[in-house]
Amino acid sequence: MFKFSAALRYTVFTAITAAAIGLAYCYITPKAGGQFANSPSAQVTDQDADQDVYRHLTTPTDDDDTPVETEKNIAKIVIKASSEAEMGQLVRLDVTASKAESFKWLLVPNSADFEVYDNGKRAVFSAREAGEYMFIVACAYKGTVAVTTHVVRVGNPVPKPGDYPIVERPNTGAAISEWVPYWCSLTVRPEEETRKLSESFEGIAATISAGVNTTPGDISKATSDANRQALGDSLEAWKPFLLSLQNEFKNRATAGTLVSAEQHAEMWREVAKGLRAYADLFETSN
Repeated sequence: MFKFSAALRYTVFTAITAAAIGLAYCYITPKAGGQFANSPSAQVTDQDADQDVYRHLTTPTDDDDTPVETEKNIAKIVIKASSEAEMGQLVRLDVTASKAESFKWLLVPNSADFEVYDNGKRAVFSAREAGEYMFIVACAYKGTVAVTTHVVRVGNPVPKPGDYPIVERPNTGAAISEWVPYWCSLTVRPEEETRKLSESFEGIAATISAGVNTTPGDISKATSDANRQALGDSLEAWKPFLLSLQNEFKNRATAGTLVSAEQHAEMWREVAKGLRAYADLFETSN
């Protein structure tokens, strides 16, 4: 039985996210003079800087005033597949309910028993040995992109509640990447969800750097959508953690340390780093 390393998960996910973001970036129209209208250096308005924009982390974006047409033009991946299988069992993966014009799949570790068909909308897989298999799916739609992951455990049981890592409360003034594992330990969620949330924040950080999302409002809404895609019905269970993040972001925005797109990209990467750190504790404790 094998379990691929956290470092490999992160490297592969980052690579495919960058490639997917590149697809959407080609659609961004530059302003006169060559500056992109939504570049990371774009000015943030007073309204966008309002720290209340982070409410989207715990409130679905379709409950606010986001134009319906805008929501219709955003790429979205909806994946249907089992999370556990026996060796030799055929696993079917279906993303036909997604909003996409094209798909790209990646399996880690790679396997000859993995086939994508129907223009990327469906895939089948069978494992010859026990372990974890991570499917990374990226899609593009009208200049936007979405990336998600799905892990299938073959002969690998889900951790029991008592197996969740315990993290001591950090000292006052500790980095956000140290507080994140602590908040995760209070929320008590499994490793797979933690990694998916980490990849969600890392993916949004990439869109910020690529100039796709640059204002606090857009970043918050995109993060909400990405988290919902990553966690599905499990998102509600993460609300205590997200509320802690929301309060932290609001405090930093008020202090003027979380205003620019660059600051948001760095903060989102720090959150992703903290989530990975907590997920890694599952490997060291087993």
